[in-house]
Amino acid sequence: MDNIKHGFNKDDVVVRVTPLHKKSITQMIQLYNVPANEPGHKFVEVNETYRWGYGYREGDDMNWAYIWKDDSMYCDNTIGHGAELDDLCSVWFDYDGDWTDEEKEEFESKWYNGDPDDPDNRTGFGWIYDYQDTWQIEDEQLIVNGPYKFDVMDKNDYSKIYIENWQPPVEDQA
Repeated sequence: MDNIKHGFNKDDVVVRVTPLHKKSITQMIQLYNVPANEPGHKFVEVNETYRWGYGYREGDDMNWAYIWKDDSMYCDNTIGHGAELDDLCSVWFDYDGDWTDEEKEEFESKWYNGDPDDPDNRTGFGWIYDYQDTWQIEDEQLIVNGPYKFDVMDKNDYSKIYIENWQPPVEDQA
């Protein structure tokens, strides 16, 4: 893709992915306590769905038409300027392993309310990242459900948009 005419190359930009419908962006994290082959292994996937927000893809992805065709777009949380998630509207927990009802209740209580021993009372992702030491992160994704709006933005300058409402390339049917 020839982007020189727009004043950038693919290494200088990110593509902001914004859902066009409400409740179409989910922050997903998969956690485990011990490796799967060890006794006592437990796994949980937590999905927080937000009314508004966006994710980012690398500028290099602009060259690949197939990436932009799916109904769900998986964005890496470490790319771009932040997701700006707003208005949490649901949280869903999916457990695997030998969880008791009490353990599930305790996990969800700490997710929603924080650990009573935490002086900063961190909850949700803050509790996972900054306080607890039981759970290891298996995977984390920002999932944006289409339809989408794409904006090509400068990787380092939050306010610089090169192409608003960018249209992905169409695959050749040859």
